[in-house]
Amino acid sequence: MAKGSNNNLPAYTTVENILSLIDTLKRKNKNEDEAKAIFGKGDSAYINTKSALRAFSLIENESLDFTNEGREVAYSQGSDKKIEIIKILKNYPPYEVFLFSLLKKDDVTKTEIDEIVNFWGKAHYGSTQRNMEDAAKLFMSIIDFIEFGKYVIGRGKNSTRIEWATDIKAKISGLGQEATRNPIVEPETTTNSQEKETIEASIVDTSSVEEGEENPPAVSIADEKNVSLIKKPLSAVNMPNISINVDMSDWSDEKIKTFFKYAYGKFEED
Repeated sequence: MAKGSNNNLPAYTTVENILSLIDTLKRKNKNEDEAKAIFGKGDSAYINTKSALRAFSLIENESLDFTNEGREVAYSQGSDKKIEIIKILKNYPPYEVFLFSLLKKDDVTKTEIDEIVNFWGKAHYGSTQRNMEDAAKLFMSIIDFIEFGKYVIGRGKNSTRIEWATDIKAKISGLGQEATRNPIVEPETTTNSQEKETIEASIVDTSSVEEGEENPPAVSIADEKNVSLIKKPLSAVNMPNISINVDMSDWSDEKIKTFFKYAYGKFEED
């Protein structure tokens, strides 16, 4: 996402609130007051969660209608829903850039909240320190939901942090790959070698025919075993003999003359 005018990161909500509002908008997205009432978590939580949906391009900027991405999240279930949420990490630059920075590290077992905040601050993501800190908590809750790691709230001297999954580098690398679920396979036309030879043999290069040549080779015949180009003029090809018997015993002379005229194209008097 390009940086907005105030550069706010999505914050002050949780992944649970995001999924809850998405589920609400499936049923009621034309009347905002009704949607807010069904969401039932107060004005502040509603406003911040709605802002997060827009930051992640899940709903339209001028309405509560789902985008294509939002519709995929809304109408998926179980593991498929997690796959759709993972796409947020790939499509939202502040998340994606931070995750790919981890690939440069030798040891990726945990990341404390301050490391995320400092990274975003250097990259000019986030409007205030508070915005970046709370945005990091939302980011961690998403990481926990998709099972990339465990979101641990700090206690005492222990900082709030993510404890990463053991295969986190492989998971992050997978974000760079295009989704291949349910690929659309285009029909493929194959031509075996014999068919190819037949087709090629049937093509006659007329550009090499000299002016005045009456009957250039223009016909090819391919049988089951070989391909041969006929070099005889068309007039030399033997046509089948067809005999037609017509009973003219009851015909008038005029009718007989007309028949032969059309049969042979002309009629001559005896």
